[in-house]
Amino acid sequence: MAAPLPDNEQERLAALRSYAVLDTEPELSFDDVTHLASRLCGTPMALVVLVDEARQWFKSRQGMDIEECSREEGFCAHTILQREPLVIQDATADARFRGNPFVAAPSGIRFYAGAPLINPQGHALGSICVLDYTPRQLTPEQTRSLEALARQVVSLLELRRMNCEQRRLIAELRTSQERIDILQRATHDAIWDWDLKTNQLTWNPRLAELLGDELEHARSDISWWFARFHPGDRARVKDSLDRAIAQGASMWTDEYRFRLANGTWARMFSRCAIQRDAEGHPLRLIGVSLDISEREALRARVALAERMSSVGTLAAGVAHEINNPLAYVMANLNYALTEVREGRAGAPDADELTQVLQEAHEGAERIRRIVRDLKTFSRPADERMEWLDLHHTIDSAVTLAWNELRHRARLVKQYQEVPRVYANEGRLGQVVLHLLMNAAHAIPEGAADQNEIRITTRVDAEGRVLIEVSDTGRGIPEAIRSRIFEPFFTTQPVGEGMGLGLSINHTLVTHMGGELQFESEVDKGTVFRVVLPPPERLAPESAPPREPVPPPAEVAATRRGRLLVVDDEARVLSSLERTLGRTHEVITFERAQAALAWLEQGQPWDLILCDVMMPEMTGMEFHAALAQRMPERVRDIIFITGGAFTATAREFLARVDNARLDKPFDLQALRALVEARLKEVNPVRESPPSRDGAARG
Repeated sequence: MAAPLPDNEQERLAALRSYAVLDTEPELSFDDVTHLASRLCGTPMALVVLVDEARQWFKSRQGMDIEECSREEGFCAHTILQREPLVIQDATADARFRGNPFVAAPSGIRFYAGAPLINPQGHALGSICVLDYTPRQLTPEQTRSLEALARQVVSLLELRRMNCEQRRLIAELRTSQERIDILQRATHDAIWDWDLKTNQLTWNPRLAELLGDELEHARSDISWWFARFHPGDRARVKDSLDRAIAQGASMWTDEYRFRLANGTWARMFSRCAIQRDAEGHPLRLIGVSLDISEREALRARVALAERMSSVGTLAAGVAHEINNPLAYVMANLNYALTEVREGRAGAPDADELTQVLQEAHEGAERIRRIVRDLKTFSRPADERMEWLDLHHTIDSAVTLAWNELRHRARLVKQYQEVPRVYANEGRLGQVVLHLLMNAAHAIPEGAADQNEIRITTRVDAEGRVLIEVSDTGRGIPEAIRSRIFEPFFTTQPVGEGMGLGLSINHTLVTHMGGELQFESEVDKGTVFRVVLPPPERLAPESAPPREPVPPPAEVAATRRGRLLVVDDEARVLSSLERTLGRTHEVITFERAQAALAWLEQGQPWDLILCDVMMPEMTGMEFHAALAQRMPERVRDIIFITGGAFTATAREFLARVDNARLDKPFDLQALRALVEARLKEVNPVRESPPSRDGAARG
């Protein structure tokens, strides 16, 4: 279905033509944007689309062979009719697009999401869009990222147009102020004219916006301008400019940090023409300076997101690799302790050996808790809310931040009795971890005995649950307190923090229905306060457990069961055989295929303990194979996992209702789970043979 024309179609087309970009060659800056869009949204196709009278022309494309299509066949003609992103989860279900040839074709387009490219005058020039051959949807963060990239594309178009215009105008500049006036009308950037003979600097009104009232007190000599450069950049930029002047260059460009009126540092880009006399002696520099902080911050944010994703993946993978050996270490230690206590209690060295083994067991348990906390903070962002033990979540954050805290301050925990909170564990833990790190970085190293970081929990008069992280650090100056939750706002030099942490924390807490507040006094410290709404307001249909569920008590075996254990780690198998073999018959397999072949022989069994992540055939594939052959027995699998560190594994464990234990598991809990499940199954049932009646290897 063809889209109707916008009400301002003629003005929109005139605005589009003013950029002189249609049918131009590909440009790396636009290709970078579509590459980022494809990566951020996880789609095989991404386009920068400009919509003219009759067609949609692709300025940049990823995963698409054609360069343009007719306007009536395109999706983006609909996108330019609105200000918000257009998201089509399944084009075959949308009356506007189900007859579209790109949709109706075999393996056609199913998913589309496009953010309109709206220029400063409000005209929709086209869109940046992502497409897929399967139905899907975007997360809110992906939608916001797509809108941010749309603004970046418009900035690139504006910069491209300004660059073309500036090159044309600078070529015409000689000595007169009239040329400066032309530039002032053509661009919104800071334009300056430096007379090398008098060392005087003149500028246009845009500079007043950057410097505010301070411009009234500015001197007109160039030294005033250089004084505002960041100390780390000043000598380098001046040397670069001196070389360009001395070596006869006609143009000079550089980037540097520049102090604005509010005291923050902006990333500036300057370009100037060097005017010379007939003998080549330099006379004046006429240039333009652009604040490119937002563009650089966006790039840094995308890079940060990729780095954090990589760190999370690495952390989950490391946790998995640690958990496998840790599982058999703890199981063997527990077995050895039991043997010593029961069989060697009278031996002369039994007490000492028991103590050594007990200490080793405690050390392994400490590692298990650290790995558990690491897994919590490495899990990807999701929307899942659950009842949490608040103090457990805080303690997990403290564990990870401890190395930063202990060198700067004493840590004081002031926990009051609070109910369980209904929140997202990963998000809440991330907030507390960042507030702890923020508090630590507000205090210089070397005076830990003189400073304090305090964590307080309490319930206020309205029933809200409060977490307070206070420090005795330098405090926040009053002049910048109103901006600390703004994205990318930071008083740190460029390269020492992007100013995203508090903004992200504010967003995370808000998404959980809470508030992030703060109080600060210079040279005395700061208190950040996470205010979570009363639990019943967020989850009115389910009351929180009043007390944490105690660990299961030792359960006596009700009957001897036949257990199959499937794990690619031989030592895990042997430790479980020792642990469970006293009361049950345990049959072990290092390969899931071998276990499946054994089952298809019709052997009787009660329960299967199966790892999730294994080579050749995973626990997920084993589950699927058993569901096909013996669907009535598939719930008799108990999954044991060292970490679901892939998206597929996480989705699988969230979908199936099988019992699950994480490595390194508590052996008492394992025995209790086995006994509980054995009560639910009939004693040693005969398994039906496979459909074809043949055993498989």
